[in-house]
Amino acid sequence: MDQLSPISTKRSNLALSLKNEFNRNKLIIYFVIITTLPVFLVDSSTYGTLQYELYNYLEILSIVCYVSFMVWATYYYFYLLIDKEKRPIKRFLRKIKTLFLPISKPIFFAVMIFTLNISFSSYTFIKSIIPEVMPYYLDLEFYHVDKWLHFGYSPWEITHYLFSSPYFTLFINTLYNAWFFVMWGMILYFILYRECDHLRNRFFITFMSSWILLGNIMAILLSSAGPAFMHYFEGMALYSDLIAILEQQSTHLVSSELPPVWALGTQEMLLEKYINSETGIGIGISAMPSMHVTIAVLMALCGYELNKKLGYALWAYAFLIQIGSVHLAWHYAIDGYIGAICVIILWYFVDWCLKRIDSNSNPY
Repeated sequence: MDQLSPISTKRSNLALSLKNEFNRNKLIIYFVIITTLPVFLVDSSTYGTLQYELYNYLEILSIVCYVSFMVWATYYYFYLLIDKEKRPIKRFLRKIKTLFLPISKPIFFAVMIFTLNISFSSYTFIKSIIPEVMPYYLDLEFYHVDKWLHFGYSPWEITHYLFSSPYFTLFINTLYNAWFFVMWGMILYFILYRECDHLRNRFFITFMSSWILLGNIMAILLSSAGPAFMHYFEGMALYSDLIAILEQQSTHLVSSELPPVWALGTQEMLLEKYINSETGIGIGISAMPSMHVTIAVLMALCGYELNKKLGYALWAYAFLIQIGSVHLAWHYAIDGYIGAICVIILWYFVDWCLKRIDSNSNPY
């Protein structure tokens, strides 16, 4: 029997490794392809002056990957030194090698980053054209629903009564802004995660479904701008007192040589981008549902599957994000409640679908 040459063996191993990585990621890849096609159709209908930008998030994701790697590498090397590892450099290089070999690992890491870029770009494009597809029409209704749910009070009145200090506002704004980094940590963890493909697929498909089904489709059907923008789109100053409080707190913080209330500047920027019909990362105005709360709840659900203590911590974080969403004038409370309920339903529905797929793929 002829023996394979070393080169042929390497090629065979590479092909097998690539096939295995593709099988691990194929459901996620197929999902992104299927859900992106309708976005191209919407783009071809040329709503207004906004256009779909396929590579919108690729640069920022690449930068975040590089920074994350450098932070991890620095931490791991110093951990080895503190742990008094006899050969820290050798062990460090061995660990690095496991990240990059076999070559199929970095190849499909790049594929996953690109698919995330497509998913985020699609979400941002659809979000930016919401008022053209469905003009904001439910802000006043959500204002009244919030009051009905909270015994005649607007939720922000409750949070600012309980947490009236500008320092709490700075604290909650910091947590709110940190949401991206917490989300990125979860994404990066599951890109590299190899212990349970079912949980990995469950996270990513629920994650991407949330942006499309809730952040786009539901946002169109229940089109609303949010408390910070109600004065511009509805011509009503129902949240002028909240904005005034936030501005006063921001002034106090700056006078104390602390950062301002960042939410105010971000809200002003988003409105300016909307008026000028500009596109870009994170652009678009939409209140229902709160995607901050939605994804925070998803991370809590997933974190609990990994580790109960982590899950409890992430549930506490999701609760604070819900408070921040109304405290900082981003959302009506109902936006977060609906987002949380829907993502929990999605989480269990995706689990059921994946189990059905697994049972059909492996009938015996």
